[in-house]
Amino acid sequence: MKYLSPIVSQASASLGGATFSKNRGGNYIRKRVAPVQPRTSAQQAVRATLSALSAQWKGLSASVIAAWSALASTITLKDSLGNSYTPTGNQLFVGLNATLTACAEPTITAAPGSTPNYPDMLPIAATATAGTPSLAVTTSLTAAPTGFLFLLRATPQCSAGKAFFGASKYRIIGHFAASSFASINALSAYNTRFGALVAAQKLSLRLSLVQISSGFESMYAEATIIVGA
Repeated sequence: MKYLSPIVSQASASLGGATFSKNRGGNYIRKRVAPVQPRTSAQQAVRATLSALSAQWKGLSASVIAAWSALASTITLKDSLGNSYTPTGNQLFVGLNATLTACAEPTITAAPGSTPNYPDMLPIAATATAGTPSLAVTTSLTAAPTGFLFLLRATPQCSAGKAFFGASKYRIIGHFAASSFASINALSAYNTRFGALVAAQKLSLRLSLVQISSGFESMYAEATIIVGA
């Protein structure tokens, strides 16, 4: 159920049996549903990573924690409603190291000195076919940025009539090294996560740059495509 309120302009979380949330159509209320614990191997791996990083944070020295907190105070992030917030040192430590883990890079203990400047990779384009299977992503980059790699997220396939993919639909499917920056062959990574491509189905891709030394991730570039025959 959608709602308009002169008192509450935005709300998130639950109250009693109702959950307040927001999507592209505006604010809405739905019946509260108890969350289901992740069961897939990928979901369990993410939970294990976050648990391990949280435990690692507790073992850091006071001076290292202070350095992470100082860096975090200079950073602005967006939450699921699009609101800006400043993360804690703990959140920044776990977030950056979770990204590094997803990229199969070593985690870091010391706080990075600063946030990086990202090379411009816009626009991106993608093509996919099912008959002779292929899935390729290209960017405007003509040379590999030193010290960065690509992190690629994708959605499952769905009807071509679907107009919008929420952030929760995207899953990390792969990371790609510098030698792959001009054009990324993402077919194997997509098949492993979501299965074979099906002609006339729609999917969406989000591509970002990750600094290998810190785990900082750029804004994503997005491409939504229909799988060819």
